Amino acid sequence: MGFVPVVEGSPRVESVLVRTARRLRTTTTLVLAPPTRGTRAALVVDPAWEPGELVAIADEVRALGGRTVAGFATHAHHDHLLWHPRLGAGVPRWATPRAAAVAARHRDLLVAEAGDDAARYGGAGHPPGVLDLLGRVDPIPPGEPGVPDPGGRLPPTEVVAHDAHAPGHGALWLPRSGVLVAGDLLSDVELPLPRDEITGGRGAVRDVEDHVAGLDQLAPLVARCAVLVPGHGTPTSDPTPRLAADRGYLEAVLAGRTSDDPRLALPGMVEADRELRAAVEADRRGV
Repeated sequence: MGFVPVVEGSPRVESVLVRTARRLRTTTTLVLAPPTRGTRAALVVDPAWEPGELVAIADEVRALGGRTVAGFATHAHHDHLLWHPRLGAGVPRWATPRAAAVAARHRDLLVAEAGDDAARYGGAGHPPGVLDLLGRVDPIPPGEPGVPDPGGRLPPTEVVAHDAHAPGHGALWLPRSGVLVAGDLLSDVELPLPRDEITGGRGAVRDVEDHVAGLDQLAPLVARCAVLVPGHGTPTSDPTPRLAADRGYLEAVLAGRTSDDPRLALPGMVEADRELRAAVEADRRGV
């Protein structure tokens, strides 16, 4: 499936489009500024996932009249740090300072995970040009509220940094269009996954508490946003129930209560729930 508009845009407001990958319904978000002299400055968020899909993303951006001027990675997991040379090998790509530091420190592991992922799913691996660009993101400078845009070509953005799911996870807020690109939170196809696979986290209980704190940081934007785009799953114009569902599930885990979250019926979620609860219990026992 190609890019689908979630905000059509206007001469004063950006267009926002979302593309859903075959694997785990991973989303790529494309922000297109209003046209200027026949072209549209483009911000590409979390391009994913398979080799052919990355090529298609670059081709579709061009077909839509876009010229990529920046990229943004919501967090330092390999499926959110991909980039294709056809999007522009020299295009600046940004992440929160903490996420950028994790990506730099663990880049070899991230590249290895991309290879393991290809083997697991039986597909072709990424070509060398993609692997060379994987994870090469720069930290947003201090004082910058959002994605740096020295040429003033992109619409205003704000980045909300938190530690839910991964250290330095950054949600992207587009105040003009009211779109919140939430990264790997607030999904309809995944339970909250608080434990970071790259750094190992800060202990299961603290990881869950950090995830709840991240949800609290996003709550004011969830209440205001017109469209929520999760990192995996379906964009929605009614995001408040997603916030309540994530909070309710994590509160049940911390309290040791069972959960009736319908996402438990989705592939892999029973195992994820079991592992998280076991880790929280072991953490509390000091094991």
